[in-house]
Amino acid sequence: MSSPDSLPPGQKAISNFIIYRILGQPEVSLSSWRLRIVGDVSKSLTYTYDDLLKMIDTSYISDFHCVTGWSVRNVMWEGVSLRRITIEAQPSKNVEWVYVRSLDKYTTIIPYEDFINERSLLVLRINGKPLSLEQGFPARIFIPHLYGWKSAKWVTEILFTKEYKDGYWEALGYHHRGNVWKEERFK
Repeated sequence: MSSPDSLPPGQKAISNFIIYRILGQPEVSLSSWRLRIVGDVSKSLTYTYDDLLKMIDTSYISDFHCVTGWSVRNVMWEGVSLRRITIEAQPSKNVEWVYVRSLDKYTTIIPYEDFINERSLLVLRINGKPLSLEQGFPARIFIPHLYGWKSAKWVTEILFTKEYKDGYWEALGYHHRGNVWKEERFK
């Protein structure tokens, strides 16, 4: 990795996020929205938005990188450590992948080792404010060293699994991991 002031290869800084809603803009009802943690785990879990707000344990500043070549610098991310959620669910020793489903039916798959990275986050606030609907309210994934397509918005289910299964963009040829510093854009 380069110095904190440099961008990954092939990236250009822009001032604001470009908002993608490839499968449309879902409607969110907080009274019915739940985040389910399932799969090859000892303990399936279900969280409400209020549950997650009470669990906020992580905040830091990091850049966001889109696979299309743009980056937004110095974003403040705040939420619940994905490692903490993983520890609570107690996945089996042979889990290798984490499959993420969203309210809009978007899916992505994340290598387990990246998912439990100390900076991997279930984001509830961005730049000091609750996520906007366009940014994935009520909760989204953020893993700083992976391209943005791994940062699923409107997350409703996290499934721990031994088996690889393509998510939305992976089925269209995108890389299974998506490390920005290694330019892992395509398979």
